[in-house]
Amino acid sequence: MADKKKQDKPLGTLESVNGSLTLVLLDADAASDWEPLDEDTDGDDLGGHPQNVVDLLEAREDFVSSALKVGARKATVLMLEGNTGEAEVYRLADGTLMLAEPPRDWWDDEDNYGGRQGEVAALFAEARASSKPSVSVGKVQVSSGVLVAFDSNADIGKVGKAREKLTGHGDVKKVGRDGAALALAVSPGTYAVRRRVLERKWAKGSPLVVAYLVPTGT
Repeated sequence: MADKKKQDKPLGTLESVNGSLTLVLLDADAASDWEPLDEDTDGDDLGGHPQNVVDLLEAREDFVSSALKVGARKATVLMLEGNTGEAEVYRLADGTLMLAEPPRDWWDDEDNYGGRQGEVAALFAEARASSKPSVSVGKVQVSSGVLVAFDSNADIGKVGKAREKLTGHGDVKKVGRDGAALALAVSPGTYAVRRRVLERKWAKGSPLVVAYLVPTGT
């Protein structure tokens, strides 16, 4: 049986570079094909793949998720936007990865919902209990066994170094220093990407937005 305390503890935190948490989920083998921000572009253009992500967002006001070609592979672009531009990553007992925004510390802050510790605990327990009430929004292939999850504007040029430091399945390493990217050792295969929004009357206007990466066994 999995250690419950371990499940309750986040593997790491992802932080947005610009306040809006638009995440990219990518096989580490494709990281070298990711074209970063072009610092010499004119006007509002970002250049590279970050500009491609902006184009996806501008094409649909209700954007949630989309595939994005990166070299010979495809990444998944996922909107996980709540209140803070920060998300925590958890691993569930069945190997599912869960990304939650806002993070638990935000909920426990006295200026937010620190007076409702029981309700907050129940909220996160419900989110971790099952991915089944969520909506399918895509899939990501992780043939290498290392998933890179990052803010679309982050610099992931040091994925190789982070990858070398991974000690085995379940390990997680930060990529760079800005907290906007993580390398996660997972079981190789395809992961269904599902999204869920949990709302409570006592937290009006502050939903818990969750994404699940569910292993499909292929």
